[in-house]
Amino acid sequence: MQDEITNSAVAVVKFIAYYIIWSFVLFNLGRMSLLVVTLGQYPRGLDAQRHVNQISLVGILVLVLAWSAIAVYNNTLGAHA
Repeated sequence: MQDEITNSAVAVVKFIAYYIIWSFVLFNLGRMSLLVVTLGQYPRGLDAQRHVNQISLVGILVLVLAWSAIAVYNNTLGAHA
């Protein structure tokens, strides 16, 4: 009985973490990035609702590009210092 409660609690925490990270943070990061790149044309209205996963993927790509740029900057700065 205690294992079922623990498993249920873990499942709820995973769902909440997924919802917060994927559906809120990455989606909004991707949406803002796409709005900037397309000068406010995409995603708007129903496109934002239809393409949630693709917009969230853009959010992941933005994070990876930012992290890579920081890594490259730190490596070139460390080589010259």
